[in-house]
Amino acid sequence: MTPRLLLLPLVCLLAACGEGAPAPEAAPAGEVVASAPAGVDWSRCHVPGLSLPVAARLFVVDGGEPVPDAEPGRESIRRVDVLVPGPVALLMTAPDATAWHVRPGPETELRAVVALGDAPQRITGQRLGQHRLERSAAFGDACASYLLADGPGPALGEATDQVFGKPHDALYRLRVGSVVIGGTGPLSDRPVGQ
Repeated sequence: MTPRLLLLPLVCLLAACGEGAPAPEAAPAGEVVASAPAGVDWSRCHVPGLSLPVAARLFVVDGGEPVPDAEPGRESIRRVDVLVPGPVALLMTAPDATAWHVRPGPETELRAVVALGDAPQRITGQRLGQHRLERSAAFGDACASYLLADGPGPALGEATDQVFGKPHDALYRLRVGSVVIGGTGPLSDRPVGQ
């Protein structure tokens, strides 16, 4: 064995017996070190395998208030039709238990579909891609909540930055339990904000 390899176990043993973790190495001059925010732990809301920033148009869908005749404790079904050609990512948020039924158009390529809410969220549909994530505050996920409870403010901006690595392109609100994103027909919805 080389002298370096003989010293390696001794150094590891001494490091493990110390009072604290070893100090991190100083960053070279000119390199920016990002520090984690002291607020929300976003680790549970990161989509496994999704490269950031997501290379797609990002649309936020506001589920709004529960459906008027919804039974307490039962899922509301909310439909999202996406008729935008090319790569698209969706962030859907609702205060109540929701089954999101997502239908991409023939030219739509869904890169990521994320549902966050106060109560349990579920995503259904075909051709949704491999990057899907459902999280809720009811299951202890601090990063998951109804992001638009106080309107499209800092909570929404922080969520899109943390989950997708970029700000959203448009915000849509459901009408009568559904929304149509894109398209030119009379049933297509218009964004309510950015």
